[in-house]
Amino acid sequence: MKEQTYYFSAEELNQLHIKAEDLWRVQAKQGWQRSPVSPMEILELFKGIRIKDGYTLRGYIYREGMSGFGVVWALPEAEFPEVERCERLDLFGTPRPKNAMHFMDVLEGDKTPQSYINASLFYREMLEFGAVWHGLSWGLHEIIERIERTDLWEAEDLRPKVILGERAIVEFYTLCGLYRWRIFKHRDVFIGYRIRPSVTLIAEGEKGYVP
Repeated sequence: MKEQTYYFSAEELNQLHIKAEDLWRVQAKQGWQRSPVSPMEILELFKGIRIKDGYTLRGYIYREGMSGFGVVWALPEAEFPEVERCERLDLFGTPRPKNAMHFMDVLEGDKTPQSYINASLFYREMLEFGAVWHGLSWGLHEIIERIERTDLWEAEDLRPKVILGERAIVEFYTLCGLYRWRIFKHRDVFIGYRIRPSVTLIAEGEKGYVP
């Protein structure tokens, strides 16, 4: 199959990124709890992808002071158990319901280039779901298509793109200034809508900021 490449606007992708994270910045009590914001609200922002019939996405969030993070699971539609009824994972006590699946295991799409780049962004938003302040990671990245900081790196074409061939491949670059200014290359290979992501640090510059 001959490969075809499709390009996307970094500005438009960043707007999706911002809208998604704005949705879950709500007040919450301390500790683990069921999220008052559904991950399905985030999904509605990303055209061309959907959840398999019979399933939905459920989110749990954690707050400690002003910081926080969360977790998203795929569950049968009728299920959303309280934290106390879940298995607890890791040192943070992350809740996992009995019938939980990874959220990407129930993701489907219309196989358009837009659906694959949206799936890449959605994957990262779900990993970051509920994160605030010191819980942020992906939320500190800006998707770029050019770089004017010659102290970092010069390249001809950083535009976000989808390559359709035997596999769908998404490639884009981000700039992050946490502690030190850095540029990262993100490359996601899809089998169906199951994602195999990779991130490579490709440039590093001067001192950045401390949160």
